[in-house]
Amino acid sequence: MNERIIWIQEERKDSGEGTNSGTYTQEKIDHDAVLQALLEAGLEITISEDLRDLRLLLTGGDPILLLAELERADEWEGWRLVTELRDQGMDLPVLVMSGAGSGEDAVAAFKAGANDYLSRPIHTGELTCRILNLLILSGRRRKNHLLKIDGLILDPSSRHVNRDGNQLKLTGKEFDLLYYLAVHAGQICPRTEILQQVWGYNFEADTNVVDVYIRHIRLKVDKGYRNKLIHTIRGTGYVMRASHGDATC
Repeated sequence: MNERIIWIQEERKDSGEGTNSGTYTQEKIDHDAVLQALLEAGLEITISEDLRDLRLLLTGGDPILLLAELERADEWEGWRLVTELRDQGMDLPVLVMSGAGSGEDAVAAFKAGANDYLSRPIHTGELTCRILNLLILSGRRRKNHLLKIDGLILDPSSRHVNRDGNQLKLTGKEFDLLYYLAVHAGQICPRTEILQQVWGYNFEADTNVVDVYIRHIRLKVDKGYRNKLIHTIRGTGYVMRASHGDATC
């Protein structure tokens, strides 16, 4: 079955003179890089800049996600159509890429119906993983797809891991932790959250088990490689980050 995403690209207005430069983040999205990353993830992409075509695109061919590239999420006229189709029973996850780099715009997007939100500049690896995570959470994609991050490949069905063709031997819990970081590539994962999601601790645990396992994984995944994938966020937790944004899930 084709996994088709509708990517609506709102026409970008020239900022012009007198525009408050703090209102918008002006970094352009590298459309070619994003498109290539999504295609490599096994997704079929239909791109449109015309809001008038959106109804036909969304109701034809059963798209699995709407990727909305907007200047301001709260001003987008397409939300009414999204709400209408959802009220009719359509299961439509929406991820917003916004040019308004503010918390207020993110809140407005979620209130309007977005399931996830990114502001420019866009990290292609993070975008891809967020999209695929949304599809997994919504039941539109199974968990047994390969995750690929900067030469690291994880196969959740066989629980095999390799980097640059070299098979890595991980214990079951090491794989669970590495897989969790990979699914959330580009996102900071707090230690408490890792304990809850990987170990099932639903209480404040006085343990350094996460740090111990991270050290073990680093020896197997990052040792000997110039580009390190696992990074420490002091006082918070860890993040998996590709060197050049080349991560696909």
